[in-house]
Amino acid sequence: MLKLSLPHDRVLRLEYIKRMFPTAVGNYLSAELEGGRTSALRRLNTVDYVAYARNRNFINGNVTKLSPYLRHGCISLKEAADNAKSTAGKDAEKFIFELAWRDYWRRVWYIKGNAIFSDLEDAMVQMGDKLMPDFIRQGITGLPCMDGFIRDLTHTGYVHNHARMWFASYVVHWLKVDWREAADWFENHLLDGDKASNHLSWQWVASHNSSKPYFFNKENLARFTGEKFCGNCKVKCPFDASYEEIEHKIFSYTKPTSAKERRVNMPEKVSMSTNQALAVYVSDEMLSNLHPLFSKNLPSIFVFDDFLHGRWPLKRLQFMADCLVQMPDVEVWLGDTRAVMNEKKIGMLITQNTPNLQLKAILEPFNPKYETEHALGLGLVSMELKERHLQRFSHYWGKVSPELTG
Repeated sequence: MLKLSLPHDRVLRLEYIKRMFPTAVGNYLSAELEGGRTSALRRLNTVDYVAYARNRNFINGNVTKLSPYLRHGCISLKEAADNAKSTAGKDAEKFIFELAWRDYWRRVWYIKGNAIFSDLEDAMVQMGDKLMPDFIRQGITGLPCMDGFIRDLTHTGYVHNHARMWFASYVVHWLKVDWREAADWFENHLLDGDKASNHLSWQWVASHNSSKPYFFNKENLARFTGEKFCGNCKVKCPFDASYEEIEHKIFSYTKPTSAKERRVNMPEKVSMSTNQALAVYVSDEMLSNLHPLFSKNLPSIFVFDDFLHGRWPLKRLQFMADCLVQMPDVEVWLGDTRAVMNEKKIGMLITQNTPNLQLKAILEPFNPKYETEHALGLGLVSMELKERHLQRFSHYWGKVSPELTG
């Protein structure tokens, strides 16, 4: 284990992280997506909510690219929603609706736990269980659109939401790849990789968590990409057909697939710590210097832990370093979280609550006290949501929308 000293100069910091993580794959983080609360607020304050509502589904539309900052807690969903309402009023409703999806997925994760990595329900159609082919990993599908989406994923870590849906549908419905392996691979390359949003979205596409599978055709893709890929495409397009024809082709055998359970890798159990010191554990979900737990005047510790972050791309580790350099009172370590806590004689931890059971298992030996998430979700503190409200997003939205948009 090693205590890190993050350079304040960004160029030096990016190089420093590369040296500290020599096996991390991918490109350097772009200046456009520099991490940290300062960048998050700058991006939030320049959102055009009217344009976002009008054309966010287009590849070149006015998307916000706030997802990496929301994922890592640089800003909260409530901050984003409040900013939108105070700036744009009713024109912010579409933006808030999309924030609600993130809140919804997270609430499902709290209730379902590790079950989100298994099939939540029987699929509505026949699903495949093929391994991820190498041509996907290498971005050489032969289809300009899919190769472009993979290039966005591996080069920048950011993929437009509509492109994520097209790509997931292609992988699970046309190629019949096991959605779980594909979702893991996809998340491991994302700058905004969030287990709930990512895995539950793949389940939604597959129909393990929705009333029907999601699929598309060439007309849909061409419209929302502005013919970016289709205009000069010379290959035989598997999507060039009506929805009825495609449905018959990819779901010609219609016996639904029963839900399967998946084993989740969990950290080894160890005995409880006998140390006495108290500290704040800083997770990768609370990377803001304004987090309320920092007001407790306790040592604060963040650990780049191989169990949690070992498969993350270089650019995402650099993103977190950008965030952490703006949190000068936080000690930053590289190594095993438990070893760091023992080295620091920590026996008790305070941290933000999380649905991540892998993280909770790592922290268990240190008598963790979990504080309610800062502005949990969209700040619906007055609203009790039961499991029945989370069976489908439509149920959830019907419950929360009067308070959110009223």
